[in-house]
Amino acid sequence: MKDAIRREIEVWLAVRRADAGADAPGAEVDGVMEVVLSPPRDPAHGDLSTNVALAAAKELGEKPRAIADALAAWCNERLAGRATAAVAGPGFVNFVFAEEQVQGSLQRILAAGEDFGRSDGGRGRRVNLEFVSANPTGPPVVVSARAAAFGSTLARLLDFAGYDVTCEYYLNDSGAQVAALGASLRARWRELQGQPLALPENGYHGLYLKDMAAQLPEEAGAWDGLAEEESVARFAEHAVAGIKEQIRSEMDRFRTRFDVWFSEDGLYRTGAVEEVLALFEEKGLVYERDDARWFRSTRFGDEKDRVLVRSDGRPTYFAADAAYHLDKLRRGFDSAIDVLGPDHHGHVTRMQAIARAIGAPEGWLEILLLQWVTLVEGGETVAMSKRAGEFVTMADLLDDVGVDVARTYFLTRRRDSHLEFDLALAREQSSKSRIFYAQYATARIAGVLRKAATDGVAPVPEGELALELLSSEEERALIQLLAQFPEQVAAAAAAREPNRLFNYLVDVATLFHKFYHEHTIVSADADLSQARLALCRATRQVLALGLDLMGVAAPERM
Repeated sequence: MKDAIRREIEVWLAVRRADAGADAPGAEVDGVMEVVLSPPRDPAHGDLSTNVALAAAKELGEKPRAIADALAAWCNERLAGRATAAVAGPGFVNFVFAEEQVQGSLQRILAAGEDFGRSDGGRGRRVNLEFVSANPTGPPVVVSARAAAFGSTLARLLDFAGYDVTCEYYLNDSGAQVAALGASLRARWRELQGQPLALPENGYHGLYLKDMAAQLPEEAGAWDGLAEEESVARFAEHAVAGIKEQIRSEMDRFRTRFDVWFSEDGLYRTGAVEEVLALFEEKGLVYERDDARWFRSTRFGDEKDRVLVRSDGRPTYFAADAAYHLDKLRRGFDSAIDVLGPDHHGHVTRMQAIARAIGAPEGWLEILLLQWVTLVEGGETVAMSKRAGEFVTMADLLDDVGVDVARTYFLTRRRDSHLEFDLALAREQSSKSRIFYAQYATARIAGVLRKAATDGVAPVPEGELALELLSSEEERALIQLLAQFPEQVAAAAAAREPNRLFNYLVDVATLFHKFYHEHTIVSADADLSQARLALCRATRQVLALGLDLMGVAAPERM
C-alpha cells in the first residue's frame, strides 16, 4: 500500500510539473524530489503521512495547503477502496488504509512464511565483506566480538536483500608483530625448561602463551637450536596456526562464519605485493625519496603521499593492503566492504586512493568504522590488552552471559557509537530489559499457542479466518508494524545499521505485549480467537525472522 501511495504522488507531481512548465515560479528548482511517507506520531492521524505539499510549494508556486488539497483529491480518486487521504495542518496529507488492506497484510505475512521480507534488490551482486580481522597474536577479545556481531548480522541482512555475500577474515600473519609473538612463545617454552623468563621488549605477556608452550611438540627443542630468525619463525608459525584455529572455533560458537581466511603472508609468498608495486610503477604513481619508494596518494585526495617500500627494502602495510584489494577486485566482486576499528580513521582516504589506483570502479570500496567497546564490571572498566596480558577473551564473555545476550547487546547501538557493555545488566535476564524484550515476546507467544493447542483450539486454514474482527487499535497497529518488516530489513541493510533491526523488533515486541495485556486471545468467541491466534503466529514469525538475522535464537520458553 505504501508503494501504491508513493506511485500516485509521483504521478501527480509529474502531471503538475508538466502543466506548470517553464512558467512555474520555481521552475529553476530541481524537479527530483524524494517522496517521504512515514507513520504520523499520533496513530489517530492515520497510517501514513507526507509533507510533499510543503516541499513542493516553491517549485509549484502555490500555498502548501492548496497543493495538499489537490493531492488529497487525486489520491482519493485513484486509491478509492484502498485508502483515503485527508489534509491536516499547514499542508500535511494523511492516509488511512482500508480495513481489507490491513487484513491483507496479515494474510501475506502468514502466506510468505520464512521468506517474508526477503527481496532480490541486490540482484545477486557479489559483495566481499571483511570484518574482525584481528591480529592472530592472541585469543579473540571483546572488541572482536562486537565486530563479529556487527559483520555477521550485516552479512545476513545483505543476503536477505538479495546480495551474494562472501565473508572474509584477513589474517595479519606477517611482520614484526608475528615475530614478537614467536619470540614470546619461545621465551615461555624456555621458561618451562627451567630458564628465566626473558620476554622480548615488544613481546606478549598473556598466559595463553604459557599454556600453548606446554602443548608444543617435541621438536620445539630443535627449533630453539636454529639460527635466531629461523627459530623465531618456527615458533611464530606454530603460534599463529594455533591462534587461528582458536579464532575460528570461537567465531563458529558466536554464529559467525567466514567463507575465506586470507593470509597476508601469502601476498608476499606469491609475489602479489611485488606485482602491485609494478602496477603502480607503470601508472607513474611511485617515486623515490630518502631511499624509500613512495605512492602518490595525494593524487587521489589523500593529505600526503604514503611510503610503499621502506629505506631498508621492506614493504609497508600500505603495499600489502594494495595487493590485497587488487586480489579482491580480480576475484570479481562487484563491491567490497571493509569493517575497521576507529583507530583506522586515517586509513579511509588512503584506502580509497588504493581502490582508484588499482582501477576499481567509483564506489567499489566502502569502509565502515566500528567504534570501541568498553567492558564494565561493578562500575569499573575491565582492561583488554593482549600484549599486557590483562584482558577478557571473547570466550570468557560468552561463558558469562551467553551467545544470544552478547550478540543482542552488541547490536543495540549504531556502529559509530561507543558501546559500554555492562556485565551486570547483561546477566539480568528480565522482561524489563530491552536486550531480552523480543525474545520474551517469542517465548510468550509460544506459550499462548501451546495453551491454545492444549485447550483443543486447532488452527484453521487462512482462507477461513475472520480477520475483519481484528479491528481494535492495538491489533491494527501491530499488523501495520509487522507489515513494515521488509522495509525495515532493506533499510538496515542499505544504511549498514543492524541496530535498526534491533530497535524495530523491540517495537514489535512492545506492541505485542500491549495487545496481549489489553485483549483475551482465546475466548468463547471461536472466530475471534482464531483471528487473534493468527496474529500471534504472524508476530512470532516476524520476530523469529528478525532475531535469526541477528544471529539470535527465538526461544519457546524463558
